[in-house]
Amino acid sequence: MTYLEAAIILKKMVKKANLLLLEENMNDLHTKNKLLLRSNFGNEVDLEMDAFTNEFVTTTLKQYESEAFVITDFVSNQQKDQEIHYFLYKGYSKYFDKGLVYFQLVNKENLQPLGGLEFSNLEDNIFYLTEAPDYEESSCNAIETKENTAKKPSIAFLIGHMNEERLLFDIQRLIYDTANNVQKHKNRQFKFTLQIDKFGGQLSENFMHELNKIRTVLENNFAIEYPNTTFLFEIGH
Repeated sequence: MTYLEAAIILKKMVKKANLLLLEENMNDLHTKNKLLLRSNFGNEVDLEMDAFTNEFVTTTLKQYESEAFVITDFVSNQQKDQEIHYFLYKGYSKYFDKGLVYFQLVNKENLQPLGGLEFSNLEDNIFYLTEAPDYEESSCNAIETKENTAKKPSIAFLIGHMNEERLLFDIQRLIYDTANNVQKHKNRQFKFTLQIDKFGGQLSENFMHELNKIRTVLENNFAIEYPNTTFLFEIGH
């Protein structure tokens, strides 16, 4: 499984958890703390949490040999002198050092959804020891392009490394972080151009093959989950 394929699975798990909670809590709050997990073999199971603690989560992940999971909660708080209620979702994967945090606003009286599932933030992954190629992170700088406008931002990332394995990893991590961070701006269409360079040499045929696989996942699957983003690749010379 590629990095971005795992990202798509995690996003779908968050959406699935939201549907489960809305269905199980129709009109009245019956279940607020669930654990939806995916095993290393691709099986998914949802459990009610005996205790809403990190210890319970860690123990259950080991028991099921989990590669990804989502935990849920129901939250009520005050915001700008108004009481709000929402289901909270936190999703993590063994592939990422950051997890996804989403929320679903609901009506206080009948727990019916108000609007759709909304992205909140990325959060450090404390449940999985994520692995990355044993090299320093790629050099990466962002600049606005001439096409940049308020409604259609256009950003170029200049990303490079001497090691191709690390470069491929960081390209996918950059896409994951960037695509999620702009989800709070769904009314804007973002274009990101990754200008890719191998320091001290030419990119190999194998690298280009792997990059084409990433491009295919972006076009065929990733864009469906992140429709306000477009990612393009340019190879440095």
